[in-house]
Amino acid sequence: MPQVITLGDINLDMMAHIARYPQPGGDGLADRFRLCAGGSAANSALMLAGCGVETAIIGRVGSDVLGTQVLTELCTGGVDVHLVQRDLEVHTGTMFIVVTPDGERTMFGFRGANARTDPAAISITDFDGAHHFHLSGYALLESPQREAALRALELAQRAGLSTSLDAGLEVLRRQADLVCELLPRMTLFFPNLDEAELLTGTRDAEQAVFRLRELGVETVVLKLGGEGCVVAPKDDLVAVPPFVVQVHDTTGAGDAFDAGVICGRLKGLSWRAAALLGNALGALMVADEGYGRRVITPGEVVAFLSQQRSLPPWSGWQCEFDAVINSVGGVANPTYEFGGKT
Repeated sequence: MPQVITLGDINLDMMAHIARYPQPGGDGLADRFRLCAGGSAANSALMLAGCGVETAIIGRVGSDVLGTQVLTELCTGGVDVHLVQRDLEVHTGTMFIVVTPDGERTMFGFRGANARTDPAAISITDFDGAHHFHLSGYALLESPQREAALRALELAQRAGLSTSLDAGLEVLRRQADLVCELLPRMTLFFPNLDEAELLTGTRDAEQAVFRLRELGVETVVLKLGGEGCVVAPKDDLVAVPPFVVQVHDTTGAGDAFDAGVICGRLKGLSWRAAALLGNALGALMVADEGYGRRVITPGEVVAFLSQQRSLPPWSGWQCEFDAVINSVGGVANPTYEFGGKT
């Protein structure tokens, strides 16, 4: 029975690494190429499952070979796909992702079957036994997927689940009013600085999180990329330093970060420790030389943190390192709580 249910896009990602963008009308030849499951909700689900959190996903794929490949990869990664719908008319969502040597990615996509996610197929029994519902903002772009997302959120809250939202910049540009309406219903909100600025009018991280909390969010977790993150539960605020790594590919790093924070809280970690785990998963994703991977194993997390903990930025974080290593490494902690102090 899943602890976490995610809802959002499920795609087949075509990832191409190129030396440089061509001029208009020219050719850009890739030196690396990979097909893999993608989409924000799918990425977070795979990362959660990889960390030992039982996770299911709600979404829609086509009845094509692409959909079959994506579902097979999700299943192989430990994600429960029994709530995924199959579309007989529209192809599986597909993203073409171009990654340049600096690790930055540009995405071109066809959302396909994602946008046709059927709200009528979502039932309150789907949330039986779950603890947390995570919503990817791309599900808010179009109907009927938008109605499916709103229905799932309503049912999750009715079932007593905590909730989180990663809206995405394009979603905020198109649906800012809707996102603001949803913020008071969110236990966690995962914006980056560009998204926070769009909603609050400031790029000052501390001011942004306090203004977002004034919009009704219980806890804001502000992603700052190479600057780490800021966590602001209730009346508290803590800045969490970044891990300094060589960036190979930023694809999915924010989704991995979300999964780390959610995983940490489900395992009973403090906000500081949960944010540390989020930063670690995000860093491992961007530093990965496998290009396009969607799962980080607990052993990799433990090895990475064991290596990093002696570095100067972490002199006051040894208790959090111990807690994360013990938790991810398999030491049980039965506490489940999303609220509370850092």
